[in-house]
Amino acid sequence: MNTFDALNVFYREDAISDFLVNCFQDSREFLLRFLLKAGLDVQEDFQSFIETRVGLGKTVGTPDIVIRLSGKGKDTIVLIENKMGATEGKEQTVRYESSKAKEEIAARYGVAVEELNFHYVYLALDKTVKPISTKFVFLDYSIFLSEGWPLYDDNLRKLFKEFQEKLDEFYSPVMNPYESIEQNLSLNGLQRKICWQKILAENFFPLDHLDFEWGEVGGAGRKNFLFLIRKPDWESAETFHQAGLSKTFYVHIDTYINMLQKGSQLVRDIGVRFETNPYVPHWKIDRLPDYDTFLENKRIFAEMLYARAKKQGIRCKKRNSKLLALSVMIGGETISENMQDLQKQVLAIESCIDEVIAEMKSKGILR
Repeated sequence: MNTFDALNVFYREDAISDFLVNCFQDSREFLLRFLLKAGLDVQEDFQSFIETRVGLGKTVGTPDIVIRLSGKGKDTIVLIENKMGATEGKEQTVRYESSKAKEEIAARYGVAVEELNFHYVYLALDKTVKPISTKFVFLDYSIFLSEGWPLYDDNLRKLFKEFQEKLDEFYSPVMNPYESIEQNLSLNGLQRKICWQKILAENFFPLDHLDFEWGEVGGAGRKNFLFLIRKPDWESAETFHQAGLSKTFYVHIDTYINMLQKGSQLVRDIGVRFETNPYVPHWKIDRLPDYDTFLENKRIFAEMLYARAKKQGIRCKKRNSKLLALSVMIGGETISENMQDLQKQVLAIESCIDEVIAEMKSKGILR
């Protein structure tokens, strides 16, 4: 049995960080190759000091791995954020490359900030995520699937081979996302999310006049992958903080995919939402001036959109929740057919949304 399965630690960031640090410390060549992958050209005579879970204070946080490289010239601090499935915490990478973080690290090593260079690495199992901070170099764990990662300790070599087996087991299904979803493969939530991101990106990224976002949302007993489509013209130029609720808006299209559900799953509907700009829950705004006007604007938008959609022959249902204005039905019996119809319906309802917003602006309802 694979050791990482036996200990149930493959998705535990702390355990994998400790494992990598042991590999770095066992083999200078292993560490050097990793640093080169991360875009850091290190002198051969460097010395390294490596720590895990380095606390930098409550306002900064705790990076997973910190490597101090010493040689000729300034020392270099390599800060590694390790993600085995979890998403980035709020502004996590931004906090880690902040002036406060640099000061904390410099104080830890008893040197001035000016005496250090800093290099940042975001190492993730999920190839589709990217760090918020652009100063972080992104690496995914598939780099370890290639040959040429020398280790000297016999037990570490055995563990690294087993680690490679787990990585291959993880990445193989996501290389063929259509087949993996349609063949009801036993995918975990992260694999399912990556498959759907690749499928949706392939079908929608060519539509470069649209903006896309995705992420995870959840609650008790549920974990969904959210795919959101929007356009610059679908939101007011001013926020409701600036101009009030009565004239401001934010419209987008979205769909959810249950990442906990086993087996094949198709997108059966998309929702068109009319929200505040920026979005906040209704309980935070229901006592503000013009809240009733905002709800009336949402009702007018929903009525006008439904009328236009029906006229265009779009299969849809009018919705009366506080945010959801319209649901559009999506057909298809295979993933490919489903994606083709999803793209077709998005483009169809897009033109209807454009027309409704333009008309409401011309009437002075929105601005």
